[in-house]
Amino acid sequence: MTDRIWEDLLSEQDKQVITKAGYDKEGASSWESRGMGENPMVLVIDMQRLIVGENAPILDAIEEYRTAMGDIAWDAIEHIDPFLDFAREQGLPVTYTRVVPSSYDDPDHPDLDIVDPVAPEEGDAVVDKSYASAFYGTDLLSRLVRGDHDSVIIVGNSTSGCVRATAVDAKQNGFSVILPQECIFDRIEASHKIGLLDLWMKYAEVLETEAVEEWVETL
Repeated sequence: MTDRIWEDLLSEQDKQVITKAGYDKEGASSWESRGMGENPMVLVIDMQRLIVGENAPILDAIEEYRTAMGDIAWDAIEHIDPFLDFAREQGLPVTYTRVVPSSYDDPDHPDLDIVDPVAPEEGDAVVDKSYASAFYGTDLLSRLVRGDHDSVIIVGNSTSGCVRATAVDAKQNGFSVILPQECIFDRIEASHKIGLLDLWMKYAEVLETEAVEEWVETL
């Protein structure tokens, strides 16, 4: 990782612990916490209207949906959209998740639609979920096993919530986890940075999107 966006949050002692404990090279010491794999699936987490909202400052976007992230989400979409095009060109399968809150009686409600710029294309799968992890109560694990996948590339939101839960469960089910950092977002900047730091230290390769694309091209 060349640009650690969480660097400004760390004390001098934190930096020394990370260096001395070898997180730069190995991640968490108790197990092999990082790896890239050879046959990834792309997971697009919860890019829905009620979460993305209008392309406006977040304080304006939450006037319509209190869950909306506004310009924070749309800034990430500028990276997610071309990355998905790239992934499809490289032949990677793309699977979407939609969170369906218990407050919605209709799973086809427009609020739950995936926004147009990153909407599923023909051949893409969509998995509905009720909880943070894309693995809990879904058939995602079966899909990964059937496709002989050994890794997941996760984009979407939120870093500290559904992305984190999905990444942890992916790792605990034996899959390598890759996070293109520009393609992931959270409504709170501190949560985003700390979430990426924690995932990088314990569960995932956190890389610039360009580096992820360079790796995919070698597969």
